[in-house]
Amino acid sequence: MSDLGVASVDSALQLLNLLADKPGVGLSEIARLSGINKSRVYRLLCTLEARFYVQKSADPVTYRLGHQILVLGVGARSQNLLLQAAEPLLDRLSQHLNENLQIRLCEGEEVVQIAARTSKQTLQVRSLIGNRRQLGEGPSGKLLLAYAAHDLQDKYLQQSDSPAQLSAQWLNIRQQRLARSEGELTPGVWAFAVPIFDSQRRCIASLSLSAPVQRAEINADNIIAQLTQAAAEISSQLGCPNDSSF
Repeated sequence: MSDLGVASVDSALQLLNLLADKPGVGLSEIARLSGINKSRVYRLLCTLEARFYVQKSADPVTYRLGHQILVLGVGARSQNLLLQAAEPLLDRLSQHLNENLQIRLCEGEEVVQIAARTSKQTLQVRSLIGNRRQLGEGPSGKLLLAYAAHDLQDKYLQQSDSPAQLSAQWLNIRQQRLARSEGELTPGVWAFAVPIFDSQRRCIASLSLSAPVQRAEINADNIIAQLTQAAAEISSQLGCPNDSSF
C-alpha cells in the first residue's frame, strides 16, 4: 500500500477479495489467511456486514459476500468502457467459434479474468470470471508481460535464468501481436491471446481463446484471424488509432 493509502480501507478490501475466493469461512480462518489480527478482522466484518457487503451465517458462524457487492458489480460493468466495447464482440466470437473466450487484465503481478464466454460443445474448456494467475503464465500472461512497463519487465529479467531468451520472446509477441500455448497450463488444451489497446496505444487487456487440441489445431488460423479482428475492433472503439505503426 502507498503512503497515501488508508490502512483500514485496504484491510477491508483485502477481506472482500479473500471472501470472493473462499466463501463460507470462519473468523479464525479469515484472520489466518489475511494475516490480520482476529479482533480487527471481527470489527471490519461487522462494519462490512452492516453495509451489506458481507453476510454472516450461523451455526457455525461463517462469512460470505453480501448483496451490495452485486450492486457494485452491475454499476462497474455498466461504467466499464472496455466491457461495453468487448461484450458484443465476445458474443459474435462465441457464435462463430463456439469456444471458451476470456478477457484478462494485468493487476500488479497477477492476471485477472474479467469477462468470459463458454463453449456449448460437449468437450469444452472452462474458466471463471475472477480467475487469477501469475503474470507470465499462459498466453495471456505472457502477452501482458510482453507489453508491461519496463520496470516490471526488468524485475522478471533479473529473476530469469535466460533473460536474453525471455526478452526475445517478448519482442516476438509484440511483433506478431499474438501469444499462444500448446498444453502449457493444461495438457490437451491450446490457447491463443491477442492484445487490446487503448487510445494511447497501450495494451490494457488480452482477448484469448482456449480449446481442446483436437479442434484448436485444425482451426488455429481461423481462430487467430477472428481474435485479431475482434481485438482490433475493441481497440478502435476505445480510441486506438486504426493503423499498425506501433
